[in-house]
Amino acid sequence: MYRPSTPSRVDQIWNEQKNKLQLQFKKLTDEDLMYETGRKHEMLERLQIKLGKSEAEIKQIFQALGA
Repeated sequence: MYRPSTPSRVDQIWNEQKNKLQLQFKKLTDEDLMYETGRKHEMLERLQIKLGKSEAEIKQIFQALGA
C-alpha cells in the first residue's frame, strides 16, 4: 500500500521559517531559500547577496526566527 511521505518536523519548521522570511523580504524566492543538507553555507551566501546583508546580519535574522 502506497502512503505519501509526510514532511518531518524539521521540514515543517523550515517551511514555516521560509514563509516568514518571504513575508519579511518580498524579493526572496523559493530558489533563494533552497536548503540542501551540507550546503547551508551556500544558501546563506545567496541570501547575503540577494539582501545585501553581512553574514552576521543574516545569522541575526535567522536567530530572530528561532532557527
